[in-house]
Amino acid sequence: MRRLIRDTGRSSDESGAISVLVALVMVVLLGFAALAVDVGMLYSEKAQLQNGADAAALGIAQSCAATPVDPLLCSSSSAVATELTNGNSLDGLSAVQSVALSANRVAVTTAAKEAGRSDNRVTLFFAQALGISSAEVGARASAAWGSPTSGPAPFPVVFSECELLDGPGLQLIQFRLKDDTASGCAGGPPGGFSNLDQVPGKCEALVDINNAASGSSTGNGIPANCSPLLTTWRDQIIAGTPPVGLFPIYETITDSGTNAIYSLTGFAAFEVHGWKLKQTGNPAFPEAFRHEYHSGAKCSTTQCIGIIGKFVKMVSLADAYTLGPYDPSMGTAVVKLTLEEATP
Repeated sequence: MRRLIRDTGRSSDESGAISVLVALVMVVLLGFAALAVDVGMLYSEKAQLQNGADAAALGIAQSCAATPVDPLLCSSSSAVATELTNGNSLDGLSAVQSVALSANRVAVTTAAKEAGRSDNRVTLFFAQALGISSAEVGARASAAWGSPTSGPAPFPVVFSECELLDGPGLQLIQFRLKDDTASGCAGGPPGGFSNLDQVPGKCEALVDINNAASGSSTGNGIPANCSPLLTTWRDQIIAGTPPVGLFPIYETITDSGTNAIYSLTGFAAFEVHGWKLKQTGNPAFPEAFRHEYHSGAKCSTTQCIGIIGKFVKMVSLADAYTLGPYDPSMGTAVVKLTLEEATP
């Protein structure tokens, strides 16, 4: 029996070139594997360390606000840092490199920690083929605590968090209607019109920062002392430069009437284009302005009260207030992450 032998026509030089090309392609593929696996692992490690650093900075800040003289909780050797950084690591291991405390500030620096290694590096896998066996990973976070010394002057009516639409168009934010006890965004405290307790003599909501809450006022109409502000808003709208008001945002309500308490989640910066603040069939300024003016965003029925405009952004309760030195006698401490770093 004869065998047919096929002549490939390849010389030994060509075969060698193909072998070199295959080797080069394998190196490239290993490089991509290093990027896909090792870099992904480094991102995960970085995220865990950052979560741990954030948690540790906030935890120490809270401890210092509550017990500023406790060396176990409010110090550069605080056990809170190790507990929270390890707790935010998937393998339960991380390293606290430093805890720097200054006046009402703390900065926490963390680094990777791996079983069997004495340094703060992470072992790589595919990258070892390229001569890179490990990499350093770390994170840093800072937090501040103190008593609020200044903050927003929100208009003394409240929005429900679920009523806001994050979009470019005009929207009508209706306030809670009297005796409307329906669930969801249609409900509200019986006897309430979404007016809030006010700072005496001012067109400002009285916000209890310590409890993230505000009390209810049952008035049906414009809040006290707000006519001058509404006049300014009207003039700005007519001039083509609509104002941006700061409105408290609530998540839940307890009780009813003047006993109602709104649990606040923050403030909404809202570009005002019109309003109706009293339940009446024929409202006049300052109780209403351009409430029937905007197509698709009207507040024209007798029962409708609300603000017409555009949502700009949310401002958290903590970020809205400027912090000063902590004053224990005030009974209020705000703790928040900050870009400002503590100096050792």
